[in-house]
Amino acid sequence: MIVRHGDTILEKLQNGEFKLRKSEQKVANWIMDNSGDATALNITTIAHKIGVSEPTIVRFCRAVGCKGYQEFKIRFAEELALGRINESIDIKLNDSTAVVKDKVAQFARAALATIDREIDTTELEVATQILLESNKVIVCGFGASNCTAFDSFHKLFRMMPKVGYYPDMHMSAMAVGSLEPGDAIIAISNSGKSEALISLCKLARSNGAKVITITDPGSPVDQTASVRLNIKKQVDTGLFVPMSNRLKQLIIIDFLVYNYARLNAKQAEQRLKKTKTALTNLKQQHSII
Repeated sequence: MIVRHGDTILEKLQNGEFKLRKSEQKVANWIMDNSGDATALNITTIAHKIGVSEPTIVRFCRAVGCKGYQEFKIRFAEELALGRINESIDIKLNDSTAVVKDKVAQFARAALATIDREIDTTELEVATQILLESNKVIVCGFGASNCTAFDSFHKLFRMMPKVGYYPDMHMSAMAVGSLEPGDAIIAISNSGKSEALISLCKLARSNGAKVITITDPGSPVDQTASVRLNIKKQVDTGLFVPMSNRLKQLIIIDFLVYNYARLNAKQAEQRLKKTKTALTNLKQQHSII
């Protein structure tokens, strides 16, 4: 299941998309007005605050597509977390190191809480098949996404042959310009507005190569995609905002890498063994620890 705008329980409640009885609507109204408390309180406390019975709350949960209150609580919390990941983290100048550590960790957990539901399984399967069938794959990303592109290349390189990465834009252009039908690029961009990356994606498509995007849905980079593994961009990148989208992009690459390895286990295992042996020999020869 992929979570899109308008798909969350809260948004559907606000849009009046559920058929609710009068008593269940009271629960819905309280949830909309107190979304933060809805996941923190137990069912007994909520029933008392609203003035309804616990079975009414259970019926409400079922009416919105959950088996019961516990499933509703988990799903609602995940959806709230997904909605908050682009907001500023509440770090204060007088926070202790321990508090900063805890807040950053919570921010990261919130960012990754629903990544499995953000990425469409069918799109992931198609992207994996492209990697399996490709003669050559080039990973592209510029600016902050350059770091993610290199890490993605490193993960893919250990599993599959003929994967390339070029941090220099000119080298990237020459590499993408040499692609042919049966080749592919993985285009990574938080905003999806990088003019250089857009040009490379269009160049790849004009050469008959496939484009797998990891970018903001609806962005110019997204418009060039053959397959989309997209996530909503991180808008705020201020002083106290960890780069949560970079974590999510790397998880998406993990989805792709390990699904590839699953479907091409023998060859992937042989390549991984060779790369590990080469590193072991290098360390032994040069006393690298």
